[in-house]
Amino acid sequence: MTTGMEGFAAGASALAGQAAGLRAAVDSGKVRMTPDAAERVAKIYDDKADDLRRKTSDAQRLIVNGIYGDCFIGRDLERKFNEKVTGPESAPDAGLLPILRKTEEILRNMAQAFRDSAREMTNADDESAHNVRRSV
Repeated sequence: MTTGMEGFAAGASALAGQAAGLRAAVDSGKVRMTPDAAERVAKIYDDKADDLRRKTSDAQRLIVNGIYGDCFIGRDLERKFNEKVTGPESAPDAGLLPILRKTEEILRNMAQAFRDSAREMTNADDESAHNVRRSV
């Protein structure tokens, strides 16, 4: 059973795998889209990344200092809670904020991959048109 962060991190990791697959397909020429279609899809990913940026800003407010009192139990509780938000020193990429930031970056990279697929299609069309003109 997970506490939530493990599941959230696993979801981000799965999204990273999808992004890598998309990038590989675009780079190998297997995905080509018209510029309009690519921009529409890319905008969806950019909008989702913008939403995550807002959530990251909200999550930063979860970091607390001195709220649980100046005693051993209060300081320990504060440390544990803050580690959930920022990540423990032993695994700084495991906290809520690092996962949100990484997911935002992945979404922006996916948006760029779709834009690149349109560029590849445009380049292929231009090359074909150039070859046709040359052969005439």
